[in-house]
Amino acid sequence: MADKVEDQLEKQRVDSAIDAEVAAIADDDIEGYLALLTEDALFLPPGLPSIGGEELRAWLREFLEQWRIEWLAFRHNETEVAGDLAFHRFSYSWRLEPKSGGPLRVSHRKGLLILRRSADGDWKIARKTWNSRPTPTTS
Repeated sequence: MADKVEDQLEKQRVDSAIDAEVAAIADDDIEGYLALLTEDALFLPPGLPSIGGEELRAWLREFLEQWRIEWLAFRHNETEVAGDLAFHRFSYSWRLEPKSGGPLRVSHRKGLLILRRSADGDWKIARKTWNSRPTPTTS
């Protein structure tokens, strides 16, 4: 019974780390966002090569400098923890507004995160991939 309780607590800690990611994006807090990543974080965006290291940090900065983001929905679909690794399957909808002006875009996506527990016990994003989903109701 104690193991199930501890497993549930770890899943909640992982979900909390993802909630911090969502909040950092909503608050336009690039430094807060970068602090949620492992040193070797790697993103696998659709239609682009894998991005890591300083290239990833520059890519994220550029994205948040260009867009104002409003979350329409975010859903934790599945979280599993195995030792110091966790995976998190998610889906979301957001509205993107170009900071330089222009039409709004609404995007519906789903994705997968792999997180690693750091030495201090915090969960950090190690890998992230996502793609479009056809409707807001598909998970």
